[in-house]
Parts: sequence; structure tokens; C-alpha cells
Amino acid sequence: MKKMRKAVSILLAGCLVLGLSACGGTKNAAQDAVSQTAAGQKEDGGATEPAADSKTADTGEKVEISFSMAAYSNEVDGWTAMIDEANRQLEAEGKNIAIKINKVPCTGWPEYYQKVITQMAGGSAPDIGRIAESYMPMLINKGQVVDLTDYMADDFDMSQYYEKTFENSAFADGRYYGLPSGLNYYLVYYNKDMFDAAGLEYPSADWNKASSFEEYKNMAKALTGGEGATKTYGFSAGPYMAAVGMFNKSLGGNNVFDDNGAPTMNDSVSKEVYAWFDEMLRVDYSMPRPTDTKVMGAFDMFKAGRLGMILDGTWWLGAIKDIKDFNVGIAAIPSGTGGEAFTSQFVDSFVIFKGSKHEAEAWEAVKAIMSTPAFQALAKTGVGGVPVAKDVANSVIDESLGSAVDENGKKCAEEGMNHTIKVPYNSYYQEADQKVNNVMDEWLLGKISSDQFAENVQQILVDYAAKDASQ
Repeated sequence: MKKMRKAVSILLAGCLVLGLSACGGTKNAAQDAVSQTAAGQKEDGGATEPAADSKTADTGEKVEISFSMAAYSNEVDGWTAMIDEANRQLEAEGKNIAIKINKVPCTGWPEYYQKVITQMAGGSAPDIGRIAESYMPMLINKGQVVDLTDYMADDFDMSQYYEKTFENSAFADGRYYGLPSGLNYYLVYYNKDMFDAAGLEYPSADWNKASSFEEYKNMAKALTGGEGATKTYGFSAGPYMAAVGMFNKSLGGNNVFDDNGAPTMNDSVSKEVYAWFDEMLRVDYSMPRPTDTKVMGAFDMFKAGRLGMILDGTWWLGAIKDIKDFNVGIAAIPSGTGGEAFTSQFVDSFVIFKGSKHEAEAWEAVKAIMSTPAFQALAKTGVGGVPVAKDVANSVIDESLGSAVDENGKKCAEEGMNHTIKVPYNSYYQEADQKVNNVMDEWLLGKISSDQFAENVQQILVDYAAKDASQ
């Protein structure tokens, strides 16, 4: 992640970070909470005279910048701590700006997004906010967020951040429309005690020489045993498009789409990946199926010592520290025939929303939120994923894992940040992905073959692409 150079005295669009779920809550409650104090801006980027009902930093009165956030109960404390610290930074720098949090009651990102755009349509847009990466292509295409490229060029030093985190869906056609609020990516967590008992070598922690598909399949089979409620499984991984795409890349294939943007989920490489899953699901029975995880989820199964390896996100780093019954290791993602492994990254963004009346002040607020002290405050709460600030990220991984994971495992977790690839979100990816996931059980439960499922995924994508092209 990196810093960016200094701010020009102009506007920036509202920051909104959308996660992987859907937001609820009432429209009026969300609108009432949104601050409408902000300064205007000219189309050419220059500041206009302030509106009669707004304040500016030049008047001596504090400009209030509204920060919109999804009010998930497990995240409110984290983002509140970050904003509180950002306000301290603004005050310390003599900025006449205060950030006010607008908590939008919700149960997931889709509804949250709808509430925000409703506010925008009504002329009460939040100034800044957080939004899920999957929504960025739509926000950009609809002109709902501010282009931050010029602000960043003048007043933001990217060298302080992990640069790859800026290569997400908020970056389009060479322009930046959001700044990364945090990073999540896939890792493999494994039960060292199960490996030791089976006399197996641990999976590779070297991202440049990762264990192959065949090696993972063989390890999974060797770790599987028992029956019924006490059965142990060798490996769990969700065959979602974000995972299949990164596996395809390790085999030299496409990450869901080819270079021209056409879906390729029924090509030979994709079918090879689906067939790899299929062998563990229905031949070796070394991977739990939906019926097996109905009562106890995969990660809970791992914590209970009934699962040898699980491919899941860095959002579980803090939970790993609480495992006391066995030793945990961290390995690189499986890589085709071996060699370099790739891990899909999930990077939500801070944005400035179009319609903010105080763009210049909003940019100053975003910079304060992106400061090292603000990321440190967030990190202490365990919210937001791995911080994008270099001087915070590694210490967070170390503290999150505590003594539960040895230095080799921590190093592997940290090195994963250098092997991330973006999920290829576009204007229809999110909706198509949800539809693919909704029909996935048909394959996982053995009603159709893996090849047929690959064809079904391809058709879903082709249909959405055609619909998108016609609009």
C-alpha cells in the first residue's frame, strides 16, 4: 500500500466500503444521519463559492464531513476508532474539518448501496464512505464517485502502502476512484498435529514453490478418516469464481475472463480445476460437501480438529490465535503443477461520493483516515482486514496470530501480500457470481458433473455479458 502525494485544494468523492453482504435499514434513518455541510466545486476541478447553507474551512467554522459506513455490529467499534483518530490528526494539523460518522443500519452491502444512492438522488449524499470492491465498477460507470487521481498526484505518497492493493476495482482506465481501506486474501491454514500423526510433510509455505494440486489432493486423502459426526476431512476450499480464477492463473490460464473481457470458465484449464475439486468431493470424499457443513461450518470444523487443511481468508487471522487444542500452520495456496501460487485479494475502498459539497475538505478527511495512526487504531480492534500501510501490516499479522503460529507461518502470511491478484470485477460480475453460487450445490451434491457445471457457469456469464452489452 502506498501513500500518495499531497492534496490539491479541490474536491473528492465520498468514501464507501462495501463488503461481501447486503445492507438493510430504513431510508429515512439513513438520510437523517447524513450531514449536508460541504463546499461546492467547479467542473474543471476548481472550488466554487460556498453554497449559502454551507460552511467552509475559510469561515473559521468547522466543516463537517459525513462518513457513511455499514453498521455491522462487529465492525462499528473498529471504524469508529479509525475515524476518531483521523479527527485527532486533522485537529493536530490545524485543519478546520471534523468527520461525522453516519451509521447506516443494514444486513449486507446490496441494501446498503441502495440506501446510499437513494440519499444521493435526494441531494443528501454522504461526503465520503466505505464500499465493497465488487460495487466499484458500477459506482464508477454511473459516475457516483469522485476521480481521485489528480488529488493523489499532488498530495499522496503511495510508497507508504502496499502498491498492489491499489490495483483493485477502484482503479479503472488508469484512474483512481477509491483508496484501499484494508486487504484480505486467501491462505491455507492447517492442523500440524494431524500432519504429524499421519507422518506427512507440511504443505509448502514458499509462494514461489507452492505444493501442487496433486500434492494437496494426496495430503487431503491421507488426512481423511472415520465416519459420521466424528469423521475428519483432509481439505476444505470453496470453488467460487474468485478461487477458480487464481487456480487457473497458476496453470497458465485466464482469471475468469480473457484479455478481451470474454468469459472462459468452460475452457480446458477451468475444467481441470473443477475436476480437481470433484475428485476430492466425490471420489476421495476428502472434502466436506454442503450436507456435511450444514450443522458445523468448515472453519468451526477446523477449530474442532476435524479438518486437516482449510483454504480461507485473512479475516480468520484473529480467530487462529484462540485455537489451543492443536498447533496451526500457514501455507501457500495450491499451485497447479507447483511453482508460483497466486491468491485473490479483496480490497474495499474509501471513496468520495459525487455530490459532496466539500470535496476539498473531503479529500483532507480521506487522507487523515489513511494515516498510519488511523490504521493503527483500526488494527487494534481486529477489524478491516490486513492494513494497507506497510508499517502497520506486518505487526498486525504478528499480533493477530500471537504464539499460535510459528515465525515460518507468519512469514508465509505476510509474503502472501506479494502474490495477490485482483478479482476481475466488472459491471455484472457480482450479480453473476451470486447466481453461480446459488446453483453450485447441484454440482457439489453430485447431481451434475464438474464439466457440466463449468458449462453452466460459462452460460451464466455469457448471458450477463450479453445483457450488459445491450444496455
